Amino acid sequence: MSRFRLDPTPAQQAALLEQCRHARYVWNLALEQWSMWTCDKRPTPGYVEQARQLTEARAAFGWLRAGSQTV
Repeated sequence: MSRFRLDPTPAQQAALLEQCRHARYVWNLALEQWSMWTCDKRPTPGYVEQARQLTEARAAFGWLRAGSQTV
C-alpha cells in the first residue's frame, strides 16, 4: 500500500476546492434526474443524453466552462 500526501499552495487549494464544487454540483444534478423518476414518467436520461446536457450547460454557464472538463 502506498500513501501520498498533498501539500497544495493556497492558490492550488482554492483551485482544487472549486473543482470539487463543480463536480459535486454536476453529480447532484444527475442524481436529481434519477431520483425524480416515477413509473408514470418517461425514462430518465442515459449517459449520452446527460453528456449532451452537460455540454450545453458548459456552453451556457461560464463558471462551469471555466472548470475542468474531466471532473
